[in-house]
Amino acid sequence: MSMFEDLMKAALGNNAAPAPTQTQSLLEGALELLNGAGGVQGITEKFKQSGLGDIVASWVGTGDNKAISADQLSAVLGADKVESLAKQAGLSVENGAQALSQVFPALLDKLTPNGVMPDRDQLMTIGKVILGGVGVAAAAKAAASMFGKKDEQPVPAAATAGTTATAPDASAAAAAATYTVVSGDTLSRIAKHHYGDANAWNRIFEANRDLLDDPNRIFPGQVLRIP
Repeated sequence: MSMFEDLMKAALGNNAAPAPTQTQSLLEGALELLNGAGGVQGITEKFKQSGLGDIVASWVGTGDNKAISADQLSAVLGADKVESLAKQAGLSVENGAQALSQVFPALLDKLTPNGVMPDRDQLMTIGKVILGGVGVAAAAKAAASMFGKKDEQPVPAAATAGTTATAPDASAAAAAATYTVVSGDTLSRIAKHHYGDANAWNRIFEANRDLLDDPNRIFPGQVLRIP
């Protein structure tokens, strides 16, 4: 949580440094908002429709996160929703919007490692892992599902006591894997990243024939299925 707390402090200044509970509350509210907007895929479309596709693509891609102003973020998310999140966290509307402009990009960045978007069914579990809101067993399962880890050590039975959260299995996550194109990408480069073989680009092309007419023409902000 320290990274998000540092972002909140930077956004609000030392004179309005938030309590850890305020940071947690704001992030939990942002996660709920993200889920209600259709997950990472849904919010990405909202940003693209607002002409900010390049900004959100940087958050879900593998490069540096581009900055967004509080006013721009409020316009996309909705001023009423931003106000509600601010009040939920015990912040003024102005401070809440400013804080969100810092922590929301970081939250999407953490939710999309290596440019892979979580399936909406996974979003809340993965998000709670990031925010530290689920038990050890659920965290291990979610990490295996999201990141494709096959060799985790078994979680001790004691660690599962009282834990009710669950996560989808790894095969479901793999089937739903997506990647958001960033500047400079090619299908060969994406295939090299995901499969370790640039010559496997045709697998991605065939899985996205409804979006792509030419394998040599892909654009930043496009969301591709990774079979």
